[in-house]
Amino acid sequence: MIKLSVRRISGESHGAQSGRLNWSSRSGLLLELSTQSSRGLGEASPLPGFSPDSLENVERALRELDLSALERALGDRDIRDALRATKNLLPRSLPSARMALETAVLDLRGHQCGVSAPELLGAALHSEHALAWLAGLPDASSLAASHKAQEAGYRHFKLKLGRAGHFERELAGVSEFRQVLGPEPRIRLDANGAWSETETRLACRALEGLDIELIEEPCGHLGCSVQTSIPIALDESLRGLDCDGLEDLARRTSARFAILKPMVLGGLSHCLDLAERAHDLGVGIVVSHSFDGPLALSAAGALALALAGDTAHGLAPHAGLAAWPKVPLPIRGAALRAWASPGLGAVSESLD
Repeated sequence: MIKLSVRRISGESHGAQSGRLNWSSRSGLLLELSTQSSRGLGEASPLPGFSPDSLENVERALRELDLSALERALGDRDIRDALRATKNLLPRSLPSARMALETAVLDLRGHQCGVSAPELLGAALHSEHALAWLAGLPDASSLAASHKAQEAGYRHFKLKLGRAGHFERELAGVSEFRQVLGPEPRIRLDANGAWSETETRLACRALEGLDIELIEEPCGHLGCSVQTSIPIALDESLRGLDCDGLEDLARRTSARFAILKPMVLGGLSHCLDLAERAHDLGVGIVVSHSFDGPLALSAAGALALALAGDTAHGLAPHAGLAAWPKVPLPIRGAALRAWASPGLGAVSESLD
């Protein structure tokens, strides 16, 4: 018989921000599934102003979950089939709840089988991926922090753009980042859909000589297509899309990357399905976060490790982690590395 418990976690998270929003604190739910011999932990951390669900609705749905239906959904299925079946016990309108449940199921199955979460999802035992450092807004403070991250081994850096009234200043800031970091590091940009089509064209024209790795959602107009040598990445526009929707949007926008945030998109199995379709389309995948806590970050890490490709993922330590107890992460030397301990490994074990 499976038992379920939920409790809230919250704390300060200075520095968690986009070009237009700031989160000085983060709140989430710790979900525990337990049997007589094993347990699994999951996390729901909807991001206010970004996620389509709220903490209150997610908590209610998890507390009211039909545990008999959950046990039937798990059965003796392959882990990916089990994740899909359990995900469908919750509405699509609550992606954070789906992520929490799938993560707890993955952790539980890992402890029951003595297998790590990455290996359960198909990752090789010693697989690893480079990570991109989230620099934040292009200012003096983030530049200094990025320089330290570069010394620690990071070679990919993501800048947040899109503040109202700062268009030209931000473009100048990107140029300064390139000058200070040098020619080798890869720079990514994220405008969170803040620019108009005209601003997007102007920005791409101004930035094309800076060897930009990609730019996420530059234009707020869904389906906006701009002729540029800078690879365009889909992010916010992926919310609510199935695989067919991804194929249609990728073709209309000529996007070359898709940013998968499991907490926002509705869990691990949906992101696995999107990643497989993206691979068929020749679209690269970057797994990222919405300032989630350590459980979701590690689950997203297991997902990233299971995917083909050598693109750096956006799962480096970030400001949102400060709201949670300090726990060990599967990150060493600016790289995400597969672990051998069961389930989510040291992350879930440290939250006893």
